[in-house]
Amino acid sequence: MLWLEVTLHVFSKLLKYRRKVLTLDEQMTMQDQVKANIIRGIRKLLLNSHSMSKAEITEALSISFPTVSKFIQEMVNRGEVLSLGLLPSAGGRRARNFAFNPDFVHTLLVYLEKEETKYVITDAFNKKIQEDAVESFLKQDPRALSAFLRTRLIDDPSIRTIAMGIPGAVNGDVISYIPGYPLYANQNMRDILNLPVEIIIENDMNAAVIGYQNRKGLSSDASLVYIYMGANGPGAGILINGKLVKGHTMFSGEISFIPFNDNNRFLPESGFDLEDEWFIALISKLIQTISALLNPSQIIFHQSEVNELFLNKVNENVRRYFPSEHLPELYVSDWDKDYKEGLWDIAKSKLCEMSF
Repeated sequence: MLWLEVTLHVFSKLLKYRRKVLTLDEQMTMQDQVKANIIRGIRKLLLNSHSMSKAEITEALSISFPTVSKFIQEMVNRGEVLSLGLLPSAGGRRARNFAFNPDFVHTLLVYLEKEETKYVITDAFNKKIQEDAVESFLKQDPRALSAFLRTRLIDDPSIRTIAMGIPGAVNGDVISYIPGYPLYANQNMRDILNLPVEIIIENDMNAAVIGYQNRKGLSSDASLVYIYMGANGPGAGILINGKLVKGHTMFSGEISFIPFNDNNRFLPESGFDLEDEWFIALISKLIQTISALLNPSQIIFHQSEVNELFLNKVNENVRRYFPSEHLPELYVSDWDKDYKEGLWDIAKSKLCEMSF
């Protein structure tokens, strides 16, 4: 029995040691998480402001001045943050001012469209470094897009993230629905592109509704629906109480499947005409449906597709059948500007989370 007691004793010691090691590992993990959160907090503050002092950062993040000083110095040492010199004295010791280095990271924004592929390279504050348009990659093998992007990365090694807008449903890294472009359907874009930087892929209408919210300076809990008939068919970006609505399989917003016509689709194959009464009735039904299901404060349309006169007719029509106090305001907006602003905002959010 002695050998059993010795074995149990040794096993007990090993188990206690293992628990101790696991606890230390857990402590290290927690410390790493706290450190990462502080750096992300400082980065987010500096990306959203012109410059800040350590005292201002301390107050904004509710952490100690020595802690802020430590992490600011780390970020200065690796070139992420710039020291801008001393601020004017307010009666005491002059504070030093800090700003995010705009050239520490660049972002490549890619807009995959039917007729062409647009791309913009920006610095950390969305200042354009390069902008151009090339032939559309949607009808080519995605590996052609990968080769193109690799060339951009070689030309500008400061690019750390790529944000890509897609005219279709995106589920994670997979394009789950993109009518008319079979080479991209059900493809995992991260795997196919195989690039050494962060990649974010987003539906174009989701990007547009985020961009509209930002460009108009709306509240963070805004409820909006952005509608675009589009070259690739109708779609919508949905923002409810400040959160993108994507649905169970990220298919929300594919309004082409709303069965308002004999073909069980939203629009007939012949298209639409603003002067036709049936189209006014069709959009009126769409407004009623969206209002009843989602209750947004605004519904936005592409300015090249509808005009104020048309929306006034729709508004009058809808008010005959729907409680006016629950109806949204109807607006037109510049979709291209909204789309670009939204894709940049998505890229900036990723920059705030990244480790360098």
